[in-house]
Amino acid sequence: MKKTFAILILTLFSATMFAQNENDALRYSLINYSGTARFMGMSGAYGALGANFSSLSQNPAGIGLYRKSEFSITPVLSSNNSESNYIGSMNSDARTTLYLANIGYVMSIKLNENNASHLKQIQFGFGMNRQAMFNNRTLINGVNSASDSTLMMKYRDDADYSGSDRANLDDFGAGLAYDANLLYMDNNGIWQVDMPYGPLQQTKSIETRGGITETVISAGTNFDDKLFMGITFGFPHINYQEESTYTEKDDNNLSADLKSYTRTEYLNTKGTGFNFKFGFIYKPVDYIRIGGALHTPTAYNDMHDSYGATMTSNFDLPPISGNPSTRFDASSPDGNYDYKITTPMRALGSLAFIIGQHGLLSADYEHIDYSSARLRASDYTFQDENNTIRTTYTTANNFRFGTEWKAGMFAFRGGYSIYGSPYQNEGMSGLGSRTGYSLGFGIQEKAYFLDFSYNHMSSKDLYYIYGYAPASSNTYKSNSYSFTLGFRL
Repeated sequence: MKKTFAILILTLFSATMFAQNENDALRYSLINYSGTARFMGMSGAYGALGANFSSLSQNPAGIGLYRKSEFSITPVLSSNNSESNYIGSMNSDARTTLYLANIGYVMSIKLNENNASHLKQIQFGFGMNRQAMFNNRTLINGVNSASDSTLMMKYRDDADYSGSDRANLDDFGAGLAYDANLLYMDNNGIWQVDMPYGPLQQTKSIETRGGITETVISAGTNFDDKLFMGITFGFPHINYQEESTYTEKDDNNLSADLKSYTRTEYLNTKGTGFNFKFGFIYKPVDYIRIGGALHTPTAYNDMHDSYGATMTSNFDLPPISGNPSTRFDASSPDGNYDYKITTPMRALGSLAFIIGQHGLLSADYEHIDYSSARLRASDYTFQDENNTIRTTYTTANNFRFGTEWKAGMFAFRGGYSIYGSPYQNEGMSGLGSRTGYSLGFGIQEKAYFLDFSYNHMSSKDLYYIYGYAPASSNTYKSNSYSFTLGFRL
């Protein structure tokens, strides 16, 4: 089992981030519903409640509970912290971001209540909800004393596999190392590297930015104030940016020539998808609400990656006879690739208890099969990557709980959430799962409302700075502060 687990991790995280793989499918399948501060103050446990713009991306039936037309906007200040443990060396980093989590308008049309129709109201909504944030900064640093402790060993092995011709080397990997004079062929025709195999000081910093925002177009109905139904056409947009810097230093002077080298990488990903959501909320009695929703898979048919890398080497002594240079710089060509991703469908069930005019209790359950995500392209089958998705990921069960209590015009909220791990291997138990809690406060008036929330989310995962390296155990924590201003029209 340990061997299987190691192979799995090696597949999940590698030094080269340019190949589209199972990591991309998972990254864009992990949704953390966001939106208004009232919704966030209850940790998103809103599937049976409605009358909140965030519902349009979660349970569209929520639009059916709007009595009046409404506009809302929600800016968020988020601080994301990471801690890494690499070979016993602890490091931390953080990134703070201001972004827009929600902006939207719902029009509610009251029908003639004196007629015999059971249809009381219809609603239409349009706007945006945030579904995921990628803003983070991670620092990994430590001394690796293993016999295969250099990324150069991977490039040497890649060169051995590619043969003796430079033209066969990967321009983003071994070929780039060759151009920076880090990889060379000796007099016997054998590929060699200057960097020794340990101990080496290794440092990698990774900064990610962007997120997933979903534009929604929704419609809902109210039947006898008992049954509420809604649909949403969702158009999520992915904007993901990643930059990383990896450095190895020969602090013990094990190499006669090479002092250090640095590799930088960048990846920019954009794509727009489409999904359809359908939901209902039913009130068997005034104090109970039952909700359910189904989200179709999201089809991202225009994914585009642009990427590149550079390498810089620094030598104690000039490595080339007749050339006094001790520093060499090399750049990869600009990389571009178009492909498609389909993320899993989702099923949601919700239950809420309304306690008169005083408060409420709410719970959501969500089921997702991450192993059903798929990669596709016109010039590549992604057969191996999709097989890895099937054997690596599994179904996950997510739970959200929330409460709200009122005192006149004031409302006080709290919530707790548990997001199950997407990994099926038992050796990865606990990795990839997320837990969070929230607190909120609101002022509700007939013509306007002001809401505030604090949300905390934490998770753990493993990261490999390159294929042969030990795992870095990383912990991620985010703290976000939301403010919603809304007007009832």
